[in-house]
Amino acid sequence: MTKSPSLPRTILLAGGLAALAAVLIFFIITAFADKTALLLPGMLDDWRERWSREGPGDYDLSISIQVDRQDESRAETKVRDGKLVSQTYNGLPRASSDDSYTIAGLFRTMERELELQAKQKGDTVLKAEFDQKLGTPVVFKRLTTRPGGRSVVINVIELSSPKAGTLFPVEQPGQTKDRDGQ
Repeated sequence: MTKSPSLPRTILLAGGLAALAAVLIFFIITAFADKTALLLPGMLDDWRERWSREGPGDYDLSISIQVDRQDESRAETKVRDGKLVSQTYNGLPRASSDDSYTIAGLFRTMERELELQAKQKGDTVLKAEFDQKLGTPVVFKRLTTRPGGRSVVINVIELSSPKAGTLFPVEQPGQTKDRDGQ
C-alpha cells in the first residue's frame, strides 16, 4: 500500500482556499454592513437648498474627524448671520478664516471629493447621510484603497442654534439624558 504524496498537498490547498474564502466573506460582510448611502454627483444641490431654506443663520457645530492611522479629532465652530465667528480644533483656538468645519464648508468638502472621485475612478467610495428636515450633512465618509490614500469619516456630533436649541441629534420621545449628557 503506497501513501499518496498528493494528499498532504490537497489538504494544504483546501485549507488555504477555506482561509481565503473566510477572508473574502469577512470583507464582503463588512462592506455591506455599512448602510450609509452612496454620495452621488448631483445629490448635494437638493440638500444644500434644503439647508439654506430650513437651517438657521446662527448655529454652533461640533464634529468629529477620523482619518486612517490618526487619533480622532474634534472641531467646533460658531456661525452667526451665516459667517464663521470662532472655531476650535481639538480644544485649541483656530485663528484661520478657513470655514471647512461649518455646514457650508462640509458641503464644499463633499463637492470637492466628488470631483476628485470622478478623476480617480475605482479606488474611492464616497458615502453620506443628511438630516431629512434641515438638509444638514450628518455623516461623510471617504473610503479609499488608493495606495498612500487615507479614508476619512466626519460625523456631526451636535448642531445647535441659540434660538432653537439642539437641532441634531434630535432626542426621540422617551429618551432622557443623565446629568453627564449621556
